[in-house]
Amino acid sequence: MTASRFTAAAAALALSALATAQVPNTLLIIADDVGVDMVSCYDEGPDPAVTPNIDRLAREGVLFRNAWANPACSPTRAQIQTGRYSFRTGIGMIVGTTGWALQLSENTLAEVVSTSSPSVTDLGYVGKWHLSNGGTGALMAPNIQGWDSFTGTLGNITPLHAFDNYPKVTDGTAYMSTTYATTDQVDDTLAFINQSQGPWMCVLAFNAPHSPYHEPPAHLYHSPTPAIDPRYEPRPFYKAMIEAVDTEMGRLLASLPPETVANTNIIFMADNGTPSEVSMAPFIPEHAKLTCYEGGVNVPLIAWGPDVNHPGREEDALVSATDLFATIVDLTGATAPPVAAGDASDSVSLLPYLKFANAPHQRETVYAEYFGPNSPTGYGVTHTSRTIRNERWKLIEFSGNSPQRYEFYDLQSDPFETLDMVSTRLWTLQAFSAFRDLRSEMANLVN
Repeated sequence: MTASRFTAAAAALALSALATAQVPNTLLIIADDVGVDMVSCYDEGPDPAVTPNIDRLAREGVLFRNAWANPACSPTRAQIQTGRYSFRTGIGMIVGTTGWALQLSENTLAEVVSTSSPSVTDLGYVGKWHLSNGGTGALMAPNIQGWDSFTGTLGNITPLHAFDNYPKVTDGTAYMSTTYATTDQVDDTLAFINQSQGPWMCVLAFNAPHSPYHEPPAHLYHSPTPAIDPRYEPRPFYKAMIEAVDTEMGRLLASLPPETVANTNIIFMADNGTPSEVSMAPFIPEHAKLTCYEGGVNVPLIAWGPDVNHPGREEDALVSATDLFATIVDLTGATAPPVAAGDASDSVSLLPYLKFANAPHQRETVYAEYFGPNSPTGYGVTHTSRTIRNERWKLIEFSGNSPQRYEFYDLQSDPFETLDMVSTRLWTLQAFSAFRDLRSEMANLVN
């Protein structure tokens, strides 16, 4: 069947064949705080990091141009784990040592794959978790949520520690690691893969290039860094940390047997956009991480592997971080359970885009949000912002402790959101109609 004659029946046939065969391995790699401006293959930022290994995945896979995460890391990680928007899980901001965490009642990706995949035998999570609050599941939270093995950090590496001296947890046991974190996490990933007995699924969630910004070990990067405290000029160090992530990704793939790499579907994604302190125009600090502007939510997403047909292409369909849940369920041959009454799933599988070069778009809109404090009540007076877009138009709603207001943009002619149609009142009939439609759709979604 040609891509131009793609049908729902063909998709169902592909999914059925995938489910009955022994599936490939699945590796999800998450970078921390990287927007599309910082990855060379996206060619959107004026000064990206050096990322030859990520670029190779794009050249030989599928690059998604319009992938959305949430503006902060914990909400995006909860989306991936559950396939559900943040207002459903209550995780709208960064999870700390207190407050709301990913609830044990949530049906997680690991739980679905471990109970319903006919082939996958080992599930490993390496690196940053950031969905625990010290109480819900405590040090065993990742394991309780379905992962056979967990080794990494339960949260950020803070300025109180360093990337070569930080608290680490392995299957409930806490200790200090003195191996450079980016290297340590690749070492742990290799150890997990090498001990796996059959098809495996692994998440490699780097802490980098999240702050504290620093100079990585010299063999991991070549970009120049000034002889200055990174706090005063963070961007060169941030770029070096991204390059170190890319270098270690290259080491990971080079260290595995070629037949293992060839039989592994790899998804690379970031959890939110570039931080304001390292942004560079036209990606301005006011539209960076922690905001619902494109600089905060538009992130790199690349898929590579045996389930990618017609590699070396770009996909402009709207994609949400929630979609990784259904995608990985399909790639592993698992079966998502029926949605319970009063519950909901927001995840749409990306498998059609991997299988077919001209697959119909699976979404008409995509949604993101940022609110706090983290709680099951979600919105309330402390809700900060939420956003929804279709192929062309984008609506942002601001509320919380300030009066509710809206901004509205034509991303087709104004991709960097410089001209708000609400405040300037530069309406056309088409734009105003789109504004009303998106406002209604967002209200229907969250209410």
